[in-house]
Amino acid sequence: MERSQLKGRVLLVSLILIFALPAIIAKLVLSQQWYTSGVTNFGELIEPKTTLTSVGVDLLPEEGWLLAYVVPENCTRVCEQQVHLLGQSYLALGKYKERVKPILLIDKGNNDTLKDMDLFREVRTDLTNNEPLLSSSVVIVDPLGQLVMRYQGVSTQALLVKQSKGILHDLRKLLKLSRVG
Repeated sequence: MERSQLKGRVLLVSLILIFALPAIIAKLVLSQQWYTSGVTNFGELIEPKTTLTSVGVDLLPEEGWLLAYVVPENCTRVCEQQVHLLGQSYLALGKYKERVKPILLIDKGNNDTLKDMDLFREVRTDLTNNEPLLSSSVVIVDPLGQLVMRYQGVSTQALLVKQSKGILHDLRKLLKLSRVG
């Protein structure tokens, strides 16, 4: 009798361990930060929730998705290349192109004009001390006016091309998965 009770208790403890051990190990791995999650986006998600109106940009809600470039005060050759590659990324969207409007966010005090900007709509606004809209950055805005992703300004041609591919990848994924706009 004792032998069967001992065998039953060992079986019960082993069954509990079999089901509890994976949860315990998972908790340990996550709490010790031994696991790094895989990220598939190239841009930086904008947290906390920020809208265009909260940063002082007034646009009509019917605009759809926006691909916005924050033009720096002095637009250099790298800035012009960035705008050109952004236009190429917009054209490369293909069937999703109708859902996206490319815009240039220009500070009200900036009198520079960019040449060959037929694709872009210029929006003049106050960009001073505007943390989410950093100079030379690219921002993706959803149809509800919420800033979704930001891409920091880069300084070399190789990084510009890599960033443009990342923007195109992220934007396609957002448009494919989006239920709005």
